[in-house]
Amino acid sequence: MSKTVGDSSMNDANKFTALVVDDNVVIRMIEQMLLNKKGFKTKVVKNGQEAVNIFSEGNSFDVIIMDMEMPIMDGIQATKELRAMGVKCLIFGVTSSESKSDIQSFVEAGLDEYFPKPLDFVKIDNILKHLEK
Repeated sequence: MSKTVGDSSMNDANKFTALVVDDNVVIRMIEQMLLNKKGFKTKVVKNGQEAVNIFSEGNSFDVIIMDMEMPIMDGIQATKELRAMGVKCLIFGVTSSESKSDIQSFVEAGLDEYFPKPLDFVKIDNILKHLEK
């Protein structure tokens, strides 16, 4: 790996912010690390209710990485609530579920795009393409 971590090719997204919403601490850490390596400034929360609260407090992000299945408030409900609050940022849903009807409900809740888990650099590059439009 190159030692030029600060150069622009390593940090294409250094102008973007991301909120990672996942109940699994390992997944949160991995997704945060991947996004940070691509230059995103990130914040992590462990359920949809925390994500809704963050936006209720007046915070904003360029993109949300939203898990579908979480306790307290799942990604489907959180996405619906965020959209109802007028949140316009990109919301990318991620899940390990293979249920087509659950995934369809998740997309219909207001996702910009859905990705099967795990998140990886190819998927993050796809997110960057959306942000740079």
